[in-house]
Amino acid sequence: MGDCNTPLKALDRSSRQKVNKETMDLNDMLEQMNLTDIYRIFYPRIAEYTFFSSAHRTFSKIDHVIGHKTNLNKFK
Repeated sequence: MGDCNTPLKALDRSSRQKVNKETMDLNDMLEQMNLTDIYRIFYPRIAEYTFFSSAHRTFSKIDHVIGHKTNLNKFK
């Protein structure tokens, strides 16, 4: 399990801006390693934010719990 402080999906950003190249690369790497954001598995459409940028006036979900897909049956 790990903690990653970046919005991984467009749903994780209040402005719904596109996910940048570095984040897409990170998502590809997580997929290749068979890892996933466990919260997103159980709540695929809920937008909850954990960070507010006063400079950009945007909200983001930057706290993700990354886990191996084979362990999903252990989480609820």
